[in-house]
Amino acid sequence: MTRPRKKSNSGLPSNLYFDIRRKTYRYRRATDGKWYPFGTDRLKAIDAAKQLNLEYMKGRDLVALVMGESTMTLAAYIEQYRTTILPKRELKKGTLDLYAVHFRKINKALGQKPINEITVRIVADFLRDSTPRSSNQVRALLMNVFTHAIADGLIPDNPAASTIAQKEKKKRKRHTQEGLKAIRDASPQWLKNAIDLALLTALRRGDVLEMRFDKMEDGFLSVIQEKTSEEADTAWIKYELTPELLKVIEQCRDDVDSPFLVHRKPERMHATEHKEHWSKVERRYLTRAFQEAREAAGCYAGWTKEELPGFHEIRAVSVKLYTRSGEDAQKIAGHATAEMTKNYLRDEEDVTWTKVSPNLDITKITE
Repeated sequence: MTRPRKKSNSGLPSNLYFDIRRKTYRYRRATDGKWYPFGTDRLKAIDAAKQLNLEYMKGRDLVALVMGESTMTLAAYIEQYRTTILPKRELKKGTLDLYAVHFRKINKALGQKPINEITVRIVADFLRDSTPRSSNQVRALLMNVFTHAIADGLIPDNPAASTIAQKEKKKRKRHTQEGLKAIRDASPQWLKNAIDLALLTALRRGDVLEMRFDKMEDGFLSVIQEKTSEEADTAWIKYELTPELLKVIEQCRDDVDSPFLVHRKPERMHATEHKEHWSKVERRYLTRAFQEAREAAGCYAGWTKEELPGFHEIRAVSVKLYTRSGEDAQKIAGHATAEMTKNYLRDEEDVTWTKVSPNLDITKITE
């Protein structure tokens, strides 16, 4: 991986630098390292640098032609990026799965194009066909891919970085109690269990799916909450085994020998070889199952696809119900606190566990 550019040079094309002391721009010719003054006009300096970089890249293409080298396609470079660069970033499985979806979409539209022929216009047109959220996710991924391609000498500039991120306007609505009850009634038992646990604990989808029977000890169920990348800590929570929680846990017990509270017997066992346990429910599968149950329930008539709430929005219902009942919703949900930031530096046996009592009455939804 290349060394990050200084803040003063961020956003500038390759080989163009800003001299903070003189308040001017200068260009470094890649062939011999010679410096050229480019004045104080930022736009003119950027335009000139891009033209020069392009000319040098054209020369590189001619050399490659004489030497019999083939131009690498975007799909080929993405495969190189996926196998050699992504493993070093040690990303979570959920992130890698999302990247895989984005890569398939990118390769389908742009994969066969030579990477050095992909322009800002091509990327902008491609991103325009997606929703703002998906477009921004793909844009960020492409920016990183092209950054590494620059470092490998394949392209002079980053075409994705020159596009503008779309403004994301949240359209998804909240669940109503009546709507969530209808969805739960239309769900298979394992999904009902997941919904009930989400209501009682206000946990996210991934955390609900990680809850285990063997984490019950001394009257508590322990959960190490996985936070998103925007948040600063990992929440270590002990949920008191209240009558309400015990009822749902017993509801989770069946004839399937699984360590996970939320589990199911898959239709095809050979598809489970990469799972931690064959009975574990994957996040994307839960999302699809919840969407199918929501469709079968026929609730939220007239709402657009963008407005329909998913499994994640159960968290908002839980927090709202706890607040109404006079409980500390922030504590129940395991929201970030200054004290919990210290947990990154501790071993599991040394962390500060937050003890909460999931005692919410959810019978209006579950019965």
